[in-house]
Amino acid sequence: MESGDIEDMFEIIPRIGVLRDPRFHKPLVELLSQKDLKRCEFAAYAMGAMGDREFLDPLQKAFMEAQKAKGTESQECLIAIIEAIGALGDDAAVDFFLPILKSGDSSIQLRMMKWIIESLGAIAQLGGQRSVDALLEIAGHRNPELRAHAISEISVAYWHRPNEIEDSTLSRIHEMTRDAHPLVAESALAALQSLADVGCLRAEKLFHASSRM
Repeated sequence: MESGDIEDMFEIIPRIGVLRDPRFHKPLVELLSQKDLKRCEFAAYAMGAMGDREFLDPLQKAFMEAQKAKGTESQECLIAIIEAIGALGDDAAVDFFLPILKSGDSSIQLRMMKWIIESLGAIAQLGGQRSVDALLEIAGHRNPELRAHAISEISVAYWHRPNEIEDSTLSRIHEMTRDAHPLVAESALAALQSLADVGCLRAEKLFHASSRM
């Protein structure tokens, strides 16, 4: 892996995800720590494809290093790391991500925080309740874009299991249809509609109630 052509390496990621051979662990961790950002990006996506939660710690360390770098490649590497953490489906990522989401909302940070919210959404889709709780917490963020994004990710998390969503979560989404910021209110209404469309009768009732307001 260390000496292969980088473009060819990206093409074998699906194969790595199928094989999930533990012999890949050590070389992937070594690639993740390299200064070559494209190889770091490859390693992150490959780790995500393997889905082994043992990769969470090295990915978190790589995230901190990637944040220090500049340029397009560093951003692509950061996206790969964030997506990989989400693909692992480990709720422990909440402890790492939540403080970052609370830290600020500058234009640069805002983009990264949206990627993190999507990563938490991916974990929530895999049944991560702590990630759902984290998204609900971010739904109260001072930045309306992040509030709207969090609500959208909560609804997506339950698309394949719409009737498992808790009443308290639905009530929170319903409350946010009355948010002072139109972006948030529209996102909450769309979340209820999408859940209703996949068979959640409780969401359907709340959607119709909100639409009449």
